[in-house]
Amino acid sequence: MKCILLGATRGCGLETLLNLHRAGHECYILARNPTAAAEALSAKSVPANLPLLHIVQGDAFEAEDVRKLFTAAGAVEFVMFSLGGRPSFKNPLSPKLIPPHICTRSIQVFLPIFTEFYPTPATQPRLVFISSNGLGPQGHGDLPLTLKPLYGWLLKEPHENKEEMEREVHVAAGIQRVDFNPDGKDEGRLGNVVIVRPALLTDGVSRGEEGAVRAGERLERCWTVSRKDVGWFVAGECLTGDKWRNKGVTVGY
Repeated sequence: MKCILLGATRGCGLETLLNLHRAGHECYILARNPTAAAEALSAKSVPANLPLLHIVQGDAFEAEDVRKLFTAAGAVEFVMFSLGGRPSFKNPLSPKLIPPHICTRSIQVFLPIFTEFYPTPATQPRLVFISSNGLGPQGHGDLPLTLKPLYGWLLKEPHENKEEMEREVHVAAGIQRVDFNPDGKDEGRLGNVVIVRPALLTDGVSRGEEGAVRAGERLERCWTVSRKDVGWFVAGECLTGDKWRNKGVTVGY
C-alpha cells in the first residue's frame, strides 16, 4: 500500500510510520528538516535510504510544499494527518501551544490540496486524523474525574486547537456529532475518514497485542494510551474496512 503521512516525524505519527514500515508499506512523509527526520528514524532502526521510505522537504503550513508531497507520491491508498504542537510552560499559569493554532492552520492548507488531488469522496483514499479524547462538552464529561482539571487547564489550548480541526473535518465529511457538527452539515468534500481520539498519551510500551487497548465511538473512564499503541491501532485497524469509516473512535486503556 502507498501512504502519505503528515506529522510523521514524532509522536503518534512516527509510531504509525514505524508500523507501516514493518508491514512493508511504501510511505511518503513531509519534513521541514529531512536530516533531523532521518536521524529520528535511524534512532528507531529505520534507515532513511530504504526504497519504501521517501522524505520530502517541506512545511505543512505551505500549500506548495503539501502539493509537492502529493505530487511525489502519486496515487495513494492511505493518508494520515497527525500534526500537533507542544505545550509551552514559560508562563505556568497559562500554558501555550507551540506553534500556535497548528492544527487549524495546517488543516486549512491540507484539505483543499487533498480534495484537489482526490475530488470525489467515493474514490478517496482512507484519510485518518489524529485528534484527542476529552474534546467538547460531551467528550470532557466522559473523562475520569481526576483527569478533568488536567484537560481543562494544562491541555486547554492544544485541545481547543484540536476542536477547531474536528469541526472542519466533521462538516467536510458530514459526520454528525453533538460537540462538533450537531446539525449534520455536509459539504460533501470527504467520504472515507477516520478520526482517532487517543486518551492521555504516554511514552509507554505497546500493550495492543495483549488485548489491553479499548476502542469505541464513546468510551467512559478512558485513562491513558501509549503512542506506540496509537500507531499499532492506526496501522492495524484504520487502513481499510468500514468498521470506523466516517466515525470518530476513542482509543485507550
